[in-house]
Amino acid sequence: MGDGIGGPVISCLSGNIFEMAVTHFRKDNKEEYGKTERIEIAKVDNPDEPQYEEKTLADLERVLKGKFVTCNVQYRDSKTDRLVCNVFLQNPPE
Repeated sequence: MGDGIGGPVISCLSGNIFEMAVTHFRKDNKEEYGKTERIEIAKVDNPDEPQYEEKTLADLERVLKGKFVTCNVQYRDSKTDRLVCNVFLQNPPE
């Protein structure tokens, strides 16, 4: 897909799946996105912990919950309706 979305992480559901409130969209997105989306992590880029690899639900909550992230959408899984994304921790936009 190559689309980009961003927003705060609402909840973590497993060691590699979370829900986010979608508050930001790239202008050139080709697909439509809901107000909340379930994200399956393909890769995490966290400048504070560059070697971070998702392990457990507690690990993911510690790193992502309540934080603002941007997601580069790889594709939507047709079986689960989750977005598979590369996830980047960001400072919230002003």
